[in-house]
Amino acid sequence: MERGLLPSPFDFTDVEGLLHLTASNPLTATGVEETADGEEGIAHAIDLAAEVKTLPMHAHELLWQQVLAVADGHLSAERLVGNEDEMDMTSARVVHAVAQLLDAFSKGALDSSKNMKLPDSFTRCATLCQEMLLSIPNGHTQALIASALEWICVHDFEGREDFYGGVLMFLIGKCLSPKIAAADVNRLWKVSDLLSELDWEHETINSLKMQLLLCARSHTFMRSQHGPDLLCLFYTVHPGFTSEVHSTIKSQAASSRPNTLRAYGLGLFKAWKLSQAGTRVQVESCLQDWVSLALKTARRSADSARALLEEFHRHHHEEEVNELLCRLYGPLLWRSLKVANSQVRENAAKLLQYAFPLLPKELGVADREQELNKQLRLIRDALEDPNEPVRRVTVSALCVILKNYWEMLPTSEIAELLTVLMNQCARDKKAPMVRAAVAEGLSWVLENVLSHPTMGAVLPNLTDLLNDRSPIVRAAFVKLLQVVSQCRVLNVNNFVNHEQLLLRLASEHTEGQAERLQKGGCKKGAAAGEMRATADNVAQQLAKLLAPSIFSQDIVQQVERCKYLMQKWPLALLALLSHLGDITLPSDRVKLAAALFRYGLRDVTGAVSGSSSGAEGQPQGVATMLRVVGVLLEGGVAEPTKKNKKKVASSRGKLPKELEKFVYQHICEEDFMHLLRASHEGSVVSHRILDDLFFALTPLDPARLPQTAELVRHELTMVCRGGAALASPQRLTVLLRTAVRWNILDGCLEAAWERLLAASGRLKQRQSSTDDTENAVAVVEATIRDPEVRSAVLPQHATVLTQIVQSVSDAFCVSWSKGLTELGQTTNGREPLLLGPSWSLWPRVLGLVVRIALHLEYRVASSADQGRKPLKQLEDKQDPADENPQSDVHIMDGALETQAPDIHMKSSDTGRAEKTLEQLGHVLADGVSIKALEAFEAVVATSLSTGSAVPPAKRSKGIVLPQDIDTVLQVYMRLLESFNAANFLSVLKRNASNSCEGAALLIARELEECLWRWAAIADSLASRNNDLDLPRLGHVWVSIGRMLQQMAHTEAPTPYVVEAARRLWLRVDETTPAQDADLRRVMHALFSCMQFEPQLVQLVASIIGPQNPAETLPQQLTTAKGDAPLLEVHPRVRSMVLTLIPSFRNLSERLGSKDHGEPEHAEQTQTLDGSNRQRLLATPTPQKSGAGAAAAGPEVLSRPVRTSELRGFACPDSPSRLSGRSWSVRSRSPPPPMPDVTDEEMDDLQLSALMIQSNWERGGVEGCMMSCTWKAATCAVFFA
Repeated sequence: MERGLLPSPFDFTDVEGLLHLTASNPLTATGVEETADGEEGIAHAIDLAAEVKTLPMHAHELLWQQVLAVADGHLSAERLVGNEDEMDMTSARVVHAVAQLLDAFSKGALDSSKNMKLPDSFTRCATLCQEMLLSIPNGHTQALIASALEWICVHDFEGREDFYGGVLMFLIGKCLSPKIAAADVNRLWKVSDLLSELDWEHETINSLKMQLLLCARSHTFMRSQHGPDLLCLFYTVHPGFTSEVHSTIKSQAASSRPNTLRAYGLGLFKAWKLSQAGTRVQVESCLQDWVSLALKTARRSADSARALLEEFHRHHHEEEVNELLCRLYGPLLWRSLKVANSQVRENAAKLLQYAFPLLPKELGVADREQELNKQLRLIRDALEDPNEPVRRVTVSALCVILKNYWEMLPTSEIAELLTVLMNQCARDKKAPMVRAAVAEGLSWVLENVLSHPTMGAVLPNLTDLLNDRSPIVRAAFVKLLQVVSQCRVLNVNNFVNHEQLLLRLASEHTEGQAERLQKGGCKKGAAAGEMRATADNVAQQLAKLLAPSIFSQDIVQQVERCKYLMQKWPLALLALLSHLGDITLPSDRVKLAAALFRYGLRDVTGAVSGSSSGAEGQPQGVATMLRVVGVLLEGGVAEPTKKNKKKVASSRGKLPKELEKFVYQHICEEDFMHLLRASHEGSVVSHRILDDLFFALTPLDPARLPQTAELVRHELTMVCRGGAALASPQRLTVLLRTAVRWNILDGCLEAAWERLLAASGRLKQRQSSTDDTENAVAVVEATIRDPEVRSAVLPQHATVLTQIVQSVSDAFCVSWSKGLTELGQTTNGREPLLLGPSWSLWPRVLGLVVRIALHLEYRVASSADQGRKPLKQLEDKQDPADENPQSDVHIMDGALETQAPDIHMKSSDTGRAEKTLEQLGHVLADGVSIKALEAFEAVVATSLSTGSAVPPAKRSKGIVLPQDIDTVLQVYMRLLESFNAANFLSVLKRNASNSCEGAALLIARELEECLWRWAAIADSLASRNNDLDLPRLGHVWVSIGRMLQQMAHTEAPTPYVVEAARRLWLRVDETTPAQDADLRRVMHALFSCMQFEPQLVQLVASIIGPQNPAETLPQQLTTAKGDAPLLEVHPRVRSMVLTLIPSFRNLSERLGSKDHGEPEHAEQTQTLDGSNRQRLLATPTPQKSGAGAAAAGPEVLSRPVRTSELRGFACPDSPSRLSGRSWSVRSRSPPPPMPDVTDEEMDDLQLSALMIQSNWERGGVEGCMMSCTWKAATCAVFFA
């Protein structure tokens, strides 16, 4: 071919010329044109589209002949397959250049309106590119070829059908890629008409079918704009393909999201509307299958099928759709309401609200009325279904039907249905969800204005739901009242008066606070599911209902109404204002607070002076007013942002800037300065009012109230220094909270820290404490007790608090050792002081430091103290860490000769609380203490052998019982309670297999043993000063019984609780405990929580022995004594156990103490929502445990466990068997029987246990429970 036949730049003759033509190709070198003299010119890209448009039509064939002549050898897929090393890069560049030219030529030179015939060489080149389209590795090249072929297919060119397959396969492949975009689906939709042009009977269509089915499975594809339209095309493109599409969607429906299901339903609806002849038959067959699935499958699958049919239900009033639904539902829906399967009945009831009414068009008027009444009767019968979910769903469906078809339903039928709702469903005692559904459904009915006159007569019969025991029902009824408040014809006061609403609001607020405290102080407003309504949710809804009655009035009326509520319903008003949330604007609350404060100053002045009439009743009203002001101001304060929340103490919010001027104009410090001055007079009324005044002022800026802030700082400093009289705990809490919110606390507490450290030095030397020590202790107690103050103080003062804990614990160890030394050296007959001159202070101080240690260990991060500057050493007479308590321990005379224990723990993993408790426990339960106990017990034995007690005056030359023995017992009991608390909190640690836990258990057992021995010695030697009321053993028994109840209620591991109960019951005798009511209280609490525990059943069986149910209680006692029960306990224990067993179902059945024909009255623990809480077996292999116990023999069960036997648990080499957690959970039902486990199953469970242990170490309880079944979790504890 000659060069002059084609114009420039198309006059290329080789590959380089083709590449030069497509110089903008990123795979080729930059195109460069040379000037006439051969010098390099300016590089530029050639605009192919513009150049092609100028090409004459007769040159089109010549151009593509030239392209084929140059590139024909490179247009092969074999030359492009492989990695970069194997691929022919020249061929890749040539193919890309041809693709660019193909795309530019098709869009710039081809015009079907002028010439429908494609150039032959162009067609051949396009065919070659189509054959290699899906094999080209470069996506850009693929897109250029596909764009050119797509242009040809959408225009009326001859032979375009040859390119349909390549275009469709490419676009479908794009839709199936992981990075699918909506534009890809839109491109496929634009060429969707090509699908109908394909031969769907040919065997080569199978690959395309598979690709289309994969598109239907894609959620992203279906959620796009044209996804449902393409699905409609898939359904109708060929009758034989419809069933395959249906099967694919049916397999995906159960796992699809709601929006995907709606897309499936919309596509199916469009397919039914557009289908004809055989295709419509196939589509209706698919619909019949979906209806069957919506009725006859499990709840989740039925919900998916019903969501897919939603589009048909939305258009069911259309004549054509109504006929379809009558054909589909007619034979199935009404029959399904009467079947035996409750799930099918529930599914049918759910479909009622969408499909009702099903009235075929061909029915006459009379027949239509008869059919409608028949359907309503079936719905009424479903309201009385024995299954609770069916009744609940039917109530909701009926209320939707009443809302939508109120005007077309017969009045008599409406009245009958509403009567059933009022008299039966709303009073369904066994199903709170049904009662809640009634209230919720009637709120839907009220959306129809025509129902309001009738509902005015119905709603007064439902007012009992306001005080229902279930919060779900109460929440639904309050929402119903909110809907009523928006109806013009109806008035809430006609059904429920304000007094009932206010009482309910106060009760809900109280229950909500109790729930938050029980759950550990969770914040209000936590997200709660619809079916998990709480008292807080109900209180918020009530506040939303009642708030407009106050805040919709002018400011004068608001103040008057608040005054009325403060006089009549103060708690309800505080509850209302506490739950305003987003109901009212902060500006409205702040304005009301300022007005109330301004108008209430007159009453405050009168209450303080007592000059006004009725001053005796004013303080309570004034206190309520100030609390209301505080709540309103606190709600109007803007929360600080996260950036500004650097410190807890400085995270106080601020008033909005537009309200600051208004607030400080009406709340001026000069207006209440006389109240601040009156507080110095010391009257009770003025102090109470001042406390409430501080509460009201804490949301404000202390810089605007300098004298008030100075007064708070001064009073708190004086209390810490001991310069003022000891304030009440309430007053201390108010001062501390105010100081925390105003960020003025740090300087005040320094004095308390100094005095505590100084007091520890004096107590260490057994000197009398100073007068300011009690003030400092009271301040620190109030600081640790209040959560808000504690959260601000702990992180900032962790170092000095750690010093205090260590100093006090060291001081006690030294003082105790010296006291034992002096006790052994007393020879003048006087009663010594074992704890020193300040003996009465020790129980309080020790309890305080242990609480501080627990808070530091569990509330302050381990790295909180790292990187912080150490505080300066506080002044003290002695450094608390510079002396070893062991150096102050002397050798006692005679039997008391021993050395003090090493009180410093070697384990670096032990926390602060554990170190402190082990230090104190060791000094109280080992060494000198044991020798002292043995010496006293020798004196007691001597006195018993002579037959008479030795009076104190005659024991001038022997050991003398200390006069502070009762305080010593209090110290022991306080430490035992602390060990109990530390054991409860230890589950918060990630590492559950702590080797130190066995050591802590050992020390606690030794402390308990020493406590019993000290109490027995004190009772035997008959001390003259007894603060605990004789006998001391009885008081100790009651205290340890209270700890046992705590262990049971806090779900401590079952072996701990059962062993503690066994030890406690072995201590019972004629006088211990003094009252049978104490013994009954402990046993009743234990049985209520643990009646399903096999260990407890075994313990009870060992107490009562074999029983004959036909015998009376005295006969059973005689039989038990004659049969020699396994555990030797006092008859009081056996009698009480036999008395309580019939009240507990599982115990009576397992122990055979109740006839099987006798009605059961199981005693259960009631919670706030009325549910039952009982302990469920979760211990490893109870059958094997029982077999092991039986094999051990009665001598093992009757023998008490010795303290020395627990020493193995403290060994670091042998992990504690008692360190497993979550051995018990609560349940309403007894545990299921555990099947026998084979060796293979046991191996699998052991492997699961190892996996659970790994997850426990990484993610704690959540990681463990998410990765195991109940049986595997049980064996994880067993194999630990």
